[in-house]
Amino acid sequence: MLKFSNNPTKHLGFESIKNSRLLLSSSLYLLMALLLALSFSLKADTLTLPEFQEGTLGKYLQYFQEAEKRLTFSQAQKHFQQSSVKKGSSNSISLGIDVAPAWMKFTINNTNELAEIYRLSVETPWLDNIDTWLVKDGNIIQHIEGGDAYPYEKRPMPYRFYAFEHSFKQGLTDVYIRIETKGPMAIPIHFSTVERAINRDIASGYQYGLLYGIMLALALYNLVLFVFIRQKEYGLYSLYLIGFVLNSLSYTGQLHTIITYDFGPYFQDWLDIFLMITYSVAGLHFARLLLQTKFYALKLDQFVKRVTIVIPAGMAIGFVFDQLFFSMILAFLLNTCFAVLFIALGIRALMANKPFAVIFILSSVTAAICITISTLAVAGFLVPYNGYTFKAIEVGMAFEAILLAVILARQFRMAQLDKVIAETYARTDSLTQLNNRRGFQELTQPIWQSIIRAKRDASFVLIDIDFFKRFNDQYGHDVGDKVLVKVAQCIQATCRKGDISARWGGEEFIIFLPETSENQALLQAERIRAAIELLEINIIELPLSITASFGVAGTKESYFQDELLTLDTLEPMINSADRALYLAKQKGKNQVCTPK
Repeated sequence: MLKFSNNPTKHLGFESIKNSRLLLSSSLYLLMALLLALSFSLKADTLTLPEFQEGTLGKYLQYFQEAEKRLTFSQAQKHFQQSSVKKGSSNSISLGIDVAPAWMKFTINNTNELAEIYRLSVETPWLDNIDTWLVKDGNIIQHIEGGDAYPYEKRPMPYRFYAFEHSFKQGLTDVYIRIETKGPMAIPIHFSTVERAINRDIASGYQYGLLYGIMLALALYNLVLFVFIRQKEYGLYSLYLIGFVLNSLSYTGQLHTIITYDFGPYFQDWLDIFLMITYSVAGLHFARLLLQTKFYALKLDQFVKRVTIVIPAGMAIGFVFDQLFFSMILAFLLNTCFAVLFIALGIRALMANKPFAVIFILSSVTAAICITISTLAVAGFLVPYNGYTFKAIEVGMAFEAILLAVILARQFRMAQLDKVIAETYARTDSLTQLNNRRGFQELTQPIWQSIIRAKRDASFVLIDIDFFKRFNDQYGHDVGDKVLVKVAQCIQATCRKGDISARWGGEEFIIFLPETSENQALLQAERIRAAIELLEINIIELPLSITASFGVAGTKESYFQDELLTLDTLEPMINSADRALYLAKQKGKNQVCTPK
């Protein structure tokens, strides 16, 4: 039988061991928590090389903004050590427009014995002044200055962004960055190996080349159309695309590899916003002209015109008084109005049942979505910042440009068809569908000149319907019109290929017979006369016959009245055929005559 001892010293030893184990366990848990916290803290602002190869560093950054005066580097170091700072929560940090300078810090831990060469780039080209300090073992090993306020040739490296390359040795290297700008403080810091950075630049170059190539090709094509047809829509569309490409080249920094600092530290900021309003203003006027809103949405049309005048005027006043922030706010306001008004114009056109309204709305909504994606990405909200989201605005605008070009192309085709139809109607007799006098002359002139040069034969035949006044007086003008149509159809069906026929006026018709002597024309006229004589038209079940008289005048072995043909011979030949027609009428009608 087991017995429990009542000796207190034995129980004391047991409790002592138990308490020691609990203490040890608690200590281990605390140590693990501390290590975990330390690990998390290290991970929050530390890049580990060589595991980290490429990426945007927003989530690795600690940052704060200067309160009143400019801090020295040592003061900023103490602030990071002693004061509370913010931590990045997205790939890109965005702090607003014309805000206080920002300080950022992160740490690079190279676990490799060999030094690693990496490129750091701050991929917002309009940031005016950027300073970077690299600190190792408490000592500044390099200070790199740059930004948009520096001439291109004086920047850390020849690049459209602020960028530098550095060989990071084994161990910890603290990176401090100070950024000051008048424009939007959007800070996407990209870090990668040099090889990956070069490959990324090459891919980016191809992407931009494709997008800009599409838009510039469309712009130049429509500019040529504008030069030739003088329709404002095509010129404004071209200006809209060229303005956007220039604006994109500017805010992506590519334009400023050519246009440098010579015009002042805020030159790029001013250029960006004025190029922004150039394409916005051109785009809005293009939209209102294309959709013709002044005919069904006058108030909206007037509002668009006022927006494109008032806001640029305000920006110009801001430029005169050197108020960059004021002008920049107006530029962003105009850009917002541009996207919203484009959609509003499209919806109003759809309500008015205008052609192409659906395609226009699709293009404008797509562009607005892509602009929003790029804006949110750069601002660091909702959308991850990367090369694709940053270029979304160019992709959206290229898509919009293609759809708008489709609209313009279809409009141009419709205009050409309308023009062809109008010209056809202008040259065609509406009742008989034969050529009218104008159409006859336009078709005859070039053939006549060719006959003169080649010294070939040609003839004219004039036709007059016999007793036509009787048809109109006894049976009405409807019957008279039917007679004219019947005769015109017969002439058209009997004419040879190459002959040109027309209604000459009233009940008279004319035929031009190229490569045909007067004797050959007499035979052709007789065939037509016989065909007309066979025509019948039924009036109250009584068939009425139709006859016509013919006058023929033509050349004999390329001579007309013993003279070679000239440009001035055309009219005398027609007059001669008219005299022959008069002779046929005098001889009893329904016959073919020549002047002699």
